Amino acid sequence: MNSFFQAGVHRAKAEKLPALEEIERFGSEGEEQLYRFLREQFDCVIRNVTVPHKDLYLEKDFLVIERGVPFVLEAKNWKGEIGMDGASFYQRKGNGVYKTLKSPVGTTNQFLHVMKSYYGIKRPVWGAVVFTEPDCRLSLPEEQDGVALLPAGKLVSFIRKRAAEEADAYPPIDPGRILRCTRFYSRESEFCKGILADSYLDCYTEDGTPVRLDTTKLRYLSVEEQPLRMRDKLYVTYQNGNSGVFYNRDLVLTVGCLDGSYRKIALHRILHIVF
Repeated sequence: MNSFFQAGVHRAKAEKLPALEEIERFGSEGEEQLYRFLREQFDCVIRNVTVPHKDLYLEKDFLVIERGVPFVLEAKNWKGEIGMDGASFYQRKGNGVYKTLKSPVGTTNQFLHVMKSYYGIKRPVWGAVVFTEPDCRLSLPEEQDGVALLPAGKLVSFIRKRAAEEADAYPPIDPGRILRCTRFYSRESEFCKGILADSYLDCYTEDGTPVRLDTTKLRYLSVEEQPLRMRDKLYVTYQNGNSGVFYNRDLVLTVGCLDGSYRKIALHRILHIVF
């Protein structure tokens, strides 16, 4: 009973997520479909990749490394006709709605520049804006300022062609050094981004068998708090689409911030983790 009381005190005092930085929806349907498609085509696909920039960081949707050649991808799930409007993009929908949209080319080029500097890359790093929505008609050049502008159907051939041209020209970048952005959603709708520093999460099955979850293979984790049993029920989805249910009593996650600091977050304070 004493240990049960101590566990309750520990959970009550456990640290919450950092203050609200930003509210986002989970990845759009188009981005999720593109991720699954890329995983079928290439061995190294990293989602939500970040690089430090000043006191914060920059983020892009995907990094594909094919034959040692890096490709930075920004996914846009825009419908209708997409074209150029001066330095911006425009969107003209079927119902006649016309919008001016911020061009993703500048932010993609900025990411490429910072990434090359951070990793000391001398060879080319390719960037592309990928339009994932089937109901999208592009009135765009195939490339702007060195960034490819592609429908999803042309992406694989673009990557393979460029990779064949550049492969083995320079030592490949190490995927293990790539910074991956993890999203944490709390029960109070707080949100933060960081890098999960824990390579494994130690849990157990319903019958008490210990299980060690490799965080590099996880896609999604949902936490159901079971306070009367002083434990958390974890619904886990792996990158390959498989899933499982596990349990934990007092797991604390270590989250690395890009300013070099670390924060401990109690698992039961979290509702979802998107890896």
